[in-house]
Amino acid sequence: MTSSCDGDFSSAIISSLFHPRVSYTLYGYACIRSYPRVSTDKQMLLQLNVQNLATLASVDLELTGGCIAVTGDTGAGKSLILDALELALGARADTGLVRAGTDRAQIIAEFDISRLPSAKAWLTENELDQDHELVLRRTLTSEGRSKAYVNGTPVSTSQLKELSEQLVLMHTQHANQKLLQTKHQLALLDEFADHGLARNAFQTAYRDWVETQAALDLLKTDASKADAERELLGFQVDELNTFDLQEGEFEQLDQEQRQLASGDTFLRITEHTLAILAGDETGGLISHAERLAADISQITNGHSGLQNAADLLDQASIALTEARHEIQHAHDQFDLDPERLQFVEDRLAQVFQLARKHKVEPDELVSHHQRLVARLTGIAEANDRIPILEQEALEREAVASEKATELTRVRTIAAQQLSDEVTANFPGLGMEHAKLDIQLTPNDSLTATGAESLQFFFQPNPGQQGGALSKIASGGELSRVSLAIQVITATRLATPMLVFDEVDVGIGGKTAAKVGELLTELANNAQVLVVTHQPQVAGQADQHLHVQKQSDADVTISEARLLTRAERIDEIARMLGGHTITESTRQAAAELLRD
Repeated sequence: MTSSCDGDFSSAIISSLFHPRVSYTLYGYACIRSYPRVSTDKQMLLQLNVQNLATLASVDLELTGGCIAVTGDTGAGKSLILDALELALGARADTGLVRAGTDRAQIIAEFDISRLPSAKAWLTENELDQDHELVLRRTLTSEGRSKAYVNGTPVSTSQLKELSEQLVLMHTQHANQKLLQTKHQLALLDEFADHGLARNAFQTAYRDWVETQAALDLLKTDASKADAERELLGFQVDELNTFDLQEGEFEQLDQEQRQLASGDTFLRITEHTLAILAGDETGGLISHAERLAADISQITNGHSGLQNAADLLDQASIALTEARHEIQHAHDQFDLDPERLQFVEDRLAQVFQLARKHKVEPDELVSHHQRLVARLTGIAEANDRIPILEQEALEREAVASEKATELTRVRTIAAQQLSDEVTANFPGLGMEHAKLDIQLTPNDSLTATGAESLQFFFQPNPGQQGGALSKIASGGELSRVSLAIQVITATRLATPMLVFDEVDVGIGGKTAAKVGELLTELANNAQVLVVTHQPQVAGQADQHLHVQKQSDADVTISEARLLTRAERIDEIARMLGGHTITESTRQAAAELLRD
């Protein structure tokens, strides 16, 4: 299939049905499809459109189901096809991939998810559903900005990755080296075994135990540090308990001390004020105010201002009378007691002394006392909690050990099964007598991954001593072991699309043909995209994508297009015999092509 497209990408709705030579809009991207697309049962990635990605100026591919081979000379740009797909799936963007002389690169990947309920559920949950089709769009600019879209709606790259995990599984050239890592080996075994329930149950129990043990260790550390502190706290609390300063007492003592210390002045001023207010036989301020008010009242007729004055004098006499009563009461209540003054001053002196000793302000001494009591109580309670946490940690460790035992059981079964299945594939890969043995070794204690360590042991030939895969396998052997494991584990996964990047490096002939068979077997259950240099692999594919680089003095462009059968014969002949294609290589190529 081919389609011609141009225009600017923006938010819009995809036409759900395509008819011969009808134009439609893909999120604002005007396109004409040559004829209707027919989705097969195993088809997942429907279309991949790439614009301005490194040497890929413009690529528009429509794919079918089954196995799709990607070929081309080294450096032609085959890896860019995978880079484009990975970017669409949420991989980290590299601004160096934006084609020189352009401002923006863009990738659109369209998927059929009609038979992928988990992806549809994710889209619905995130309010991104669009019937049975899924369009991922990724843009990156030369300035370093990157944007991701799902069905026209902006999303974060973390969201995009979360969705993509349900769509595509990538097997890259780095898989061989990762296979040497025991951590990766364990992950492969767990992936193959598909014992998620047992693993999750262990991880939950292990996390609970570790968190409880960490809390216990922290409590014990604090308790150890607090032992020295507790004695000092006890002395300080006893001292403050004995003094028994009450809330607000310091303020009251301070006020009383000032009053008692100025007692002579207090009495002199109050007595003098009372004398002025009450007066002697000639009268005081109060009687004068009363007489003045009475005198003015006699001449208020017709003088409103004088009436106001008379009223004010009445009010003044009343106010002066009330003031006299208050002053008299304070005078009568005041007791100039030297003993009381001495007591107040002594207690205040103790307050200031204790405040200096505890390095707080005098008015903070009560709250400081309360904090010391709380700290001392907390230490006691912490010590009481230690045996409780110790018991809880023991119980949770027992649960984690129980879950680890179950995980070990299912891993042991899976290890034997994976060893047997991988070994069974070795003869077809040119290793007739090789054997893989996945061994589990108990750890001294539980770890976050379980109760055991794992090691892949490899025996290449009978009578030859085996050993760890990382130490004994040659480069070619490692490549074939990796391929066998990848193929077998892929059959266990629900991922509807599998991508293999040059997993057949270092093999050829019958072995390459067997690799092709393995990949096409996988294509019975999933869409398979494989980058290959092997004609035996390319010949068994359902579709053949060829990548070619063209350069002149100023411009380098990689072109990617799907080959016709005749073109496939030429390409496979080139892969068989080099750039000079003969009739015999062409005939051999035709024989490699599947009907």
